[in-house]
Amino acid sequence: MRKLFRRYIGRRGAEAPPPAYRPTWSVVTFLRKYREVLVLLALLGAAVVSFLARTRQGGPMGALERPVVWLTTPLERGVVWAVGGVVDGWQSYLSLRQVRAQNVALERQLGTLRIDLTHLRAEADENGRLRDLLGLARTRPLSLVAAPVVGDSLAPGALSRVIRVGAGLGSGVRRDMAVVDADGVVGRVLAVYPSSADVQLLVDPESAIAARVERSRARATVSGTGADRRCRLDFALRSDDIEEGDALVTSGTDGIFPPGLPIGKVAGLRRKSSGMFLRAGVAPAVDVRRLEDVMIVLGPKGGPEAPDASR
Repeated sequence: MRKLFRRYIGRRGAEAPPPAYRPTWSVVTFLRKYREVLVLLALLGAAVVSFLARTRQGGPMGALERPVVWLTTPLERGVVWAVGGVVDGWQSYLSLRQVRAQNVALERQLGTLRIDLTHLRAEADENGRLRDLLGLARTRPLSLVAAPVVGDSLAPGALSRVIRVGAGLGSGVRRDMAVVDADGVVGRVLAVYPSSADVQLLVDPESAIAARVERSRARATVSGTGADRRCRLDFALRSDDIEEGDALVTSGTDGIFPPGLPIGKVAGLRRKSSGMFLRAGVAPAVDVRRLEDVMIVLGPKGGPEAPDASR
């Protein structure tokens, strides 16, 4: 019977439900577990409160307050360093953004000033060219009209060397009028339109200008070669007094160019032992690739007036 009872009791015990779950955490358990830490924090808090109260009152620190100050000083320094670093970083970031904005504004202003400087330089160059042309008009007894260069056929490989200027029939321009600038001869008017004209440059292969050697007064003809910086001296006698570097001017015998206008200088002079003429090149006084404004010779001063362009 005892064995049967024990088996029964054991079976009932095995079938009994598990005990209810009880939480392991409670206020009492927490206080018991961390009582030393809590007591230390309470003492520190009391010391801090006392320290702050005495500091406000201006009294001396007690024995408990000194270790509190000693313990909290590194923490205070760390907090001050961290907060100061964050503040300094933020201020540096704001300053950097301001500097970048200022740099952008300065770059824009610099770009505007560069454009203005380019315009001022262009205007200064134009004023210089116009002053030179005005000086030419004052020193030469010629009636001149200024004309800007508005087009050209100076591309490499082109057969002709012609420019188009912004003055035509309305300004009194006619065919075969001489065209000059402050440096010397440019060419002659080839064709005329109501408000523009085509000018055959002195370097054009079809160009020929009656010339004299300024020093010896020897006569010759300056012909174009098609090269922008090279002409040819034709019909100069081998016996003439012509030397390397001699200045050449217009002779006025071709009925187009007034006498005494600079053409260029003798370059590459060669005298053969036989033949009637010598061979030489001519470096033009005018750089035809840099022309921007020219003067068209309407005639001598005091001659017939050019028609009014406004009529």
